[in-house]
Amino acid sequence: MIAETQPNPHLNGAIMTGPQSDPSSLVKVELNFGEPTYLRLAARLYGEDTEEWWKDLGDLLYGRPGWYCEITSTPEMELIWSYGAVGSSLFNISYEDEPGYALFDWEADSTRKFQTVDELRKWLDENEWRHADHTLKLRDLASSSDWAVLKAVGFDIDVTFDDDRWIGTVRKLPVTMSAGMSLADVVSQMREGIAQAFDAPASVAKDLQVRVHLDPASAAALTS
Repeated sequence: MIAETQPNPHLNGAIMTGPQSDPSSLVKVELNFGEPTYLRLAARLYGEDTEEWWKDLGDLLYGRPGWYCEITSTPEMELIWSYGAVGSSLFNISYEDEPGYALFDWEADSTRKFQTVDELRKWLDENEWRHADHTLKLRDLASSSDWAVLKAVGFDIDVTFDDDRWIGTVRKLPVTMSAGMSLADVVSQMREGIAQAFDAPASVAKDLQVRVHLDPASAAALTS
């Protein structure tokens, strides 16, 4: 389990330092170099005048099941939000030098434009369900060698603490968030949720590898 409060070279995963006020400040971008924050990296790639655009998008998508942020290098370096199970890409949102938000829908092979982040939120609420069974389509792969593939993948769970409840979501997996009265309860429920998403036997849940990432609120609750 990774308590992300202070840098430690022996821990795998993102390191978060200091109190954070907005969801966008908690976004982890997976890189092979350094640990620039989400907004600082966006400003470096696209200019400081784009910060509000990236902040609004990060506030919307951070912790939303199935969404993750990454940097790509083909054909050029780009920061991109994607939706899909274990790294698959069913929806993409990246920066375009024009107002609003553009989402590429791979299934429809088309790009949709939204003038505001609220319009984008409404569309996502109405369309993410189309891929609710995507993990089931990966069942044959996940079940290989008595579920050894699924057990070896390793899943990252983001945990926060709010109003006496622990809340967890799984990165890169559209699993409904889980809430519980203890960190152990949430982790157990998340393991069960992952197994159910792939239609794996309940007994597989306890063998899944998970990395738990605590935000400042949950880290403070754990040590209080």
